[in-house]
Amino acid sequence: LTNETQLALTPDLQVTPFTVPHRDEYSETVGYIISGPNKKVLFIPDINKWDMWNKNIVKQIKKVDYAFIDATFYDNAEVNYRDIAEIPHPFIIESMELFESLRAEERSKIHFIHFNHTNPALNQDSEQYQMIIEKGFKVAQFGATLKL
Repeated sequence: LTNETQLALTPDLQVTPFTVPHRDEYSETVGYIISGPNKKVLFIPDINKWDMWNKNIVKQIKKVDYAFIDATFYDNAEVNYRDIAEIPHPFIIESMELFESLRAEERSKIHFIHFNHTNPALNQDSEQYQMIIEKGFKVAQFGATLKL
């Protein structure tokens, strides 16, 4: 794969990898634009804070039909208030704040993924999960199918 170069997997399915800032001890970290015959997906399972990326995440979300984005931690309480520089994933609460200016149909594109086992948003009965849903976002569900 080549950064920012689309690769056709089938006549109706293409992927375009792009690098994102994250721990790169062994190799680069990438996200993907996945293009089907009718819809596009933004897939970023791992990234450092959004402002460390050379692209504007809000603009990228507006270009796609679905956005699956890093939700490793809900907030800094979950990591016992450790130095954020050590674990620079965007917290869900930071992402929701960043995306709050998006219209409802834009927010509904966003599916949070890649949860640490300590993330309270994994529990559908938790206050954190309910907050995500109330604000118009989604928590990705295992086995969900979306048509491209």
